[in-house]
Amino acid sequence: MLRVLIVDDEAPARRYMRRLLDASPSVQVQGEAANLEQARSLIHLHQPDAIFLDVILTQGTGFDLLVGLSYSPDIVFVSAHTDYAAQAFDVAAVDYLLKPVSPERLAQAISRLKPRNNGYLATSTKVGSRLIQVHNLTILQAQGDYVLLHSATHTHELMHTTLKRLAEQLPSPPFFSLSRSLIINLEHISHLSRQGGTLTKISFTNNVEPLLVGRTASLRLRRAMA
Repeated sequence: MLRVLIVDDEAPARRYMRRLLDASPSVQVQGEAANLEQARSLIHLHQPDAIFLDVILTQGTGFDLLVGLSYSPDIVFVSAHTDYAAQAFDVAAVDYLLKPVSPERLAQAISRLKPRNNGYLATSTKVGSRLIQVHNLTILQAQGDYVLLHSATHTHELMHTTLKRLAEQLPSPPFFSLSRSLIINLEHISHLSRQGGTLTKISFTNNVEPLLVGRTASLRLRRAMA
């Protein structure tokens, strides 16, 4: 779920954007702000994935909001003026929408945004939905329509998703794709030891069971750890 804020000094404009965003099943509007002070407060409180930000506000501009933020969400500028588009992309805005925003154009902007894990994965497992701390994960293995999670706190837990989708949410490093079916947290590796033949045993610093991998995977892993 993409968590967003709306920042616009005009109430009708906020209501219009809210209706459009609420119509998207992948978006959750966490709040609305009419000025910079309210916007900074909501950003600090919610740490959203993205902000739909008006350029010209009653006091200041949307660019002023970006100065000194300790948390940096993705920015989609929304404006009635074309003059600020170049400046918007200079500050790495994801998109620049012209008012009135059409549902089709908004859908394009939303497709360019990605939820941030903020240190957690929102998981749908066989025991229900909950949050799992990313730094606790040691091994992630693809198993059909599921991913098997290994960690000291989540031993052999199945998550209903694809490994590719999970990889997009994991920081790299420390997470490393050892193969199309296996991701390992490099920070949890204690040491590697040869087991004879072409096999290498990966031992971990926590209680996760050692993992055996072949020669190609071992070489890739050693390069990643170098």
